[in-house]
Amino acid sequence: MNMFNSAIKTRQPFASQFLESALTPGSEKLANSYLLTGSNMLDMYFLATETARILNCESKTAGCACNNCQWVKQNRHPALITISPIDYIHANKDGKPKTVVTINQALRLKNSLGVSSRYHRVIILTGAAEGKEYESQSDLLWQNFREFISPPVLESSDSERNNWIPLPLTYKTFHSEPANSLLKILEEPPPNVTFFFLTRDREDMIDTIASRSQIIPLTYNPEKSQNTDVLDKFFEAFPPKNKEEGVLYSERLMEIAKENSMSIDNLLDLIQEHLILQVRQNNSDVDFCKKNIERLKSLQKAKTELKNYVNPQAVMDSLLIDVV
Repeated sequence: MNMFNSAIKTRQPFASQFLESALTPGSEKLANSYLLTGSNMLDMYFLATETARILNCESKTAGCACNNCQWVKQNRHPALITISPIDYIHANKDGKPKTVVTINQALRLKNSLGVSSRYHRVIILTGAAEGKEYESQSDLLWQNFREFISPPVLESSDSERNNWIPLPLTYKTFHSEPANSLLKILEEPPPNVTFFFLTRDREDMIDTIASRSQIIPLTYNPEKSQNTDVLDKFFEAFPPKNKEEGVLYSERLMEIAKENSMSIDNLLDLIQEHLILQVRQNNSDVDFCKKNIERLKSLQKAKTELKNYVNPQAVMDSLLIDVV
């Protein structure tokens, strides 16, 4: 039976197959808690939400359009709970986002799980960031996911959130006090409750949580085009360190285009693909992502200049100087 969305099964075959096996009726393999590790934060988040969808789905199949499935895809289902420093449905006293998951959030969660529910509740604990400064990064990260899942909705608002991104949990954002307050409920959870903790590495999670969770490593699937192979050597030393080096890079790129019978437009597309993949792979490094997003803006400017018949060599020179 195909349960998981085909997109996530293609991107994460091991993790989706592992969870699908646990969700098979009669298998009784579903754990109380899972620790998802890796750099694909949206893949992790999607796997957790897909698990919530399947557990509450009327048919237990991919592509189902029952009310529960639609509700989960909108991230508005009461069985799907996201907790992070900025996601405070299980609220802090002042109802404002923090820099860490708080003990009050953990206690509110414990109290709410003490009330029975007809749904199978899935709790996702993750880091997160939000704000206008994340708009470009969010657009890049979410472009393959928007038809399948949405960012979580805040208790205080029904409006959609366009600049929300998940980040890995670390010791800095998930301290021992709130973590330890959840231990008993992890060991002896109420019926139909499953936890997901999203982090980069097992060592980033407090040991008492990691030891009580099944660990599922995710692979980084860059979706690299075969055509980018021609630029592999170029990207090893990218970006140029100064303007003089930028001009040399520009000349080398023009040579690569000529050697491979490639248009400058296609060349720029490959550079764009490389930069987008770098943002996806390193989305928890805010400064790194901001720099690459600025480079993507320079690249878009170069594409516009080409369309306006600016000399290709001049376009490449300007672009490679801009990305220094």
